[in-house]
Amino acid sequence: MTRRLFATLAFGLTLAAGFALGTIGRYPAGMPAQAIDTDIPTLPPLAAVIVPTNPLETSDAERNLYPAPQTALQMAESLNLDEAQRQTLRQLQHDLDAEVSALGRRVESEERRLARSFAENNVEATRIDALTARIAALQGRIRAVRLRGHLAARDALTPDQLLRFASVRGYAPAPEDQRDDDLFR
Repeated sequence: MTRRLFATLAFGLTLAAGFALGTIGRYPAGMPAQAIDTDIPTLPPLAAVIVPTNPLETSDAERNLYPAPQTALQMAESLNLDEAQRQTLRQLQHDLDAEVSALGRRVESEERRLARSFAENNVEATRIDALTARIAALQGRIRAVRLRGHLAARDALTPDQLLRFASVRGYAPAPEDQRDDDLFR
């Protein structure tokens, strides 16, 4: 967890430095911030933001029989999902997409704020720490939303469907000495 936080902070700092270096020499000293803001892309308030999924974040969940809603929907025929299950998973995916998109817009806003700090030469260590901490917290919330989706999707499936999911995906059961007593708790 700590390594991930530091990696996220390092990425944010690298991104911010890239933005800052990209603006050096492009704007004369004293140029109004409004002029600088026009170079920073903005999104309409309701535009979908695509936040890429890290396969390492979801593969452990799926290998342990916690499918993503979208994965379960893609495998609907193989899993023999009934219409009620499909609708539940569609609604779940829709809700997850909306929440992740909203959080993604907030990440982009904080990234622009960080970039603007460098562009306006208004940056110091405490500001960097605060902004990158907010960005990391938002990215953590995105991950939590996605993983909660795995929990909800699992609840929508029967034990037989979960076993079919494992079989179709090629996930082998854990060795006897590593199994819990209740696989479907």
